[in-house]
Amino acid sequence: MVKNLRLVLLMVFFMLSFLNSYAQRRMVAEWEPAYGTLIRWPLGIPGDLVAELARHDTIYVLVENAAQQSQASYTFSSYGVNMNHCRFVMANTWSHWTRDWGPHYVFDEYGRAGIADPIFDGYPWVPGCNSKSSVQAANHIRGYEEDDAVNITLAEEFRLPLISFPAYLTGGNIMTDGQGRAFSTQQMLDESASFCNEVCFRNNSAELLGITQYFITNNPEVYGIQHIDCYAKLLDEERILVKDLPVSHPEYACVRQFTDYLANQTSCYGRPYEIHRIFCPVITGDEVAAYTNSLIINKKVLVPLFGIPQDEQALQTYRDLMPGYEVIGFTGSWYYYDALHCRTMGIFDPQMLVMRHKQPRLAAAGFPLNMVVMIDDRSETGLVPESLKLFWKEQGNIQWSEMQLQTMGGQDSLFAQLPAFEDGKVIQYYFAAADLSGRQEKLPRPAPGGFYTVEFTDQIVSRTNHNQESRISAFPVPFSNSLLISYIPLTGGDLKAGLYDASGRLLEMILKSAVVGENAEFVFSTGNLKRGFYVVKVWTSEGLFTKKVIKI
Repeated sequence: MVKNLRLVLLMVFFMLSFLNSYAQRRMVAEWEPAYGTLIRWPLGIPGDLVAELARHDTIYVLVENAAQQSQASYTFSSYGVNMNHCRFVMANTWSHWTRDWGPHYVFDEYGRAGIADPIFDGYPWVPGCNSKSSVQAANHIRGYEEDDAVNITLAEEFRLPLISFPAYLTGGNIMTDGQGRAFSTQQMLDESASFCNEVCFRNNSAELLGITQYFITNNPEVYGIQHIDCYAKLLDEERILVKDLPVSHPEYACVRQFTDYLANQTSCYGRPYEIHRIFCPVITGDEVAAYTNSLIINKKVLVPLFGIPQDEQALQTYRDLMPGYEVIGFTGSWYYYDALHCRTMGIFDPQMLVMRHKQPRLAAAGFPLNMVVMIDDRSETGLVPESLKLFWKEQGNIQWSEMQLQTMGGQDSLFAQLPAFEDGKVIQYYFAAADLSGRQEKLPRPAPGGFYTVEFTDQIVSRTNHNQESRISAFPVPFSNSLLISYIPLTGGDLKAGLYDASGRLLEMILKSAVVGENAEFVFSTGNLKRGFYVVKVWTSEGLFTKKVIKI
């Protein structure tokens, strides 16, 4: 009876926290479900890339008039483009960099999609890494005002609300995980400063875009536009691919510093980012191949190639890191500071089927494991019950087993329980779902070619016992607008405490120095949290202590 009650409480805990996590604004990540890709005519990309973009998805082509549409249609037909997957949109444009001035998709607190519309007025070239050059003014030339107005047209075309963002948000200089975290170089703040200082920028990013953790890196380029997509790329919520340079390159030390900064940050799941490197050799002078400037669109990774022997090595790096994705390379008129990613922009599905899961990685041997997933149908048509499944198999096996996902008292949070496995067993798994609108998704999206893994081990030892529990306390219980966590340290050193929801998402982290015998107190502001269960984790030199708390 007690065991069953504890299981019910645990399920409620996960459910309430999952629902809380997603009742907020969020800016969409590049790998989420998309209708297709936005490009512009005249083209800035090669014809074979246009054909590929239209092979399974839609290409949205900006043209200024009927004559341009006729020219584009004729040319696309000669490339073998599937014209049934081509949609023309009338809008005046000045440049082909749809990434930089195109639409950022944002879901509001009620799950409704909109298009963020920031300021765009060209490309300031500025000093950065190891540079003492003077700042070049932004390119305030006639024409960029046409690019700046495109999002107004697109919002009308797709019948989505426009979210005015009173600063720069140049697409090549922002990458986001879709869960409230984003990265840009210092240049994003600098070029926005005349409109909005750093405090203003961060506040607007949080309130309008849902970016509550904005990481600002150093400017890694000696001199240029300092766009982050030529130096790094988020592959998913926890992995970042970073440019690796020859030791002799003038940016080598700065890129290493840039990489170290990224490695020291924490993902939305409370773990340090996994850093992977892709070697970018010199093409000419100090110009290198911009392999990080790739596009993830649905289940494909499209990579710029530069006609050099190292192209194949770059493609293999992507294949190794993104199993299940179709990795395809394209040679074009790419620059070291402007390649495939810069000239394309995803057009996302505003009624997408959203799935979220924190991979546990390690689990205690000999115990069953609850696998929790959030599934949210933005179409609001409802999920198809028989489609909600967890597929799993032991590493080395061919056949997948399947389990029906069960709800946890709410329509968005579901779970299935893996059986207990002995030490050393590695389990591969993925989730599947469908809704009544006809949308179907897997997580990871390219499953079963790509999948999650969890290793069962007897090295995980629970640190929860009565002695430890007596040294960590919470007040008040239940809590409301604030939560005080008190811990009695037996040794000195640094302490840190984190407040998490049940999906494993870090909400707040506090650092302190321990004084032996004196209470270490951590105060969390919790007025913006919804009712439900939460977890506090306290890291000490003695180990990790956890405590479950509830808000009313």
